[in-house]
Amino acid sequence: MISGIRHCCEERYTCMIQILEIRKEKRGRLLAVTDKAGIFPVYEREAAAFRLEEGAVLSDSEWDRFCSDILRKRVIRRAMYLLQRADRTEYQLRQKLIQDQYPGFLVDAAVDYVKSYHYIDDLRYASSYIRLHQSEKSRMQLKLALQNRGVSRAVIDQALEDTYEDHEDEQIRLFLLKKQYDPERTDQSQKYRIYQNLCRKGFSNSKIKQQMDLT
Repeated sequence: MISGIRHCCEERYTCMIQILEIRKEKRGRLLAVTDKAGIFPVYEREAAAFRLEEGAVLSDSEWDRFCSDILRKRVIRRAMYLLQRADRTEYQLRQKLIQDQYPGFLVDAAVDYVKSYHYIDDLRYASSYIRLHQSEKSRMQLKLALQNRGVSRAVIDQALEDTYEDHEDEQIRLFLLKKQYDPERTDQSQKYRIYQNLCRKGFSNSKIKQQMDLT
């Protein structure tokens, strides 16, 4: 049985799930709205086979069988398809499956499945992201980008420790070159703007001052 499939059945008696509404979408796809199991996607042929229609009531065993035979397999296939197209963090994969209208317990089942085969691994993702972008982003920018992708701080710190190579001096020099910075000729207001710009990018104050030859 799918872990969490009986989440609506804390009572000892059988949990009956009622179909409140069937919404038609494109290409034979429907969305079934229930009273206890949220919203889930279903196709017309499946709805017919399991007699899913507005007002229908599913027993616990019927709902269990529908999830096992149809929804669990589909959400796992969807997760595999998404990961084949692009590497993702666990958070990104969860968000995408939720956007596809799969109930939370089925999202959990799909994530557990792909994690068991190491198809998603946030440490691997973070390390790969750092290797790819560390020549163009500061350490702080890398951390923020990974946090926005749902990677935990502990995993980010581990990935930085394992992977990060300090390119900040070179990045600052390239930025100053692009701005045609000259410590002797650039006026104070322009120096301040450049300094603030580099600070916002996450470079350390000491390295900025050193490369700008500021005292």
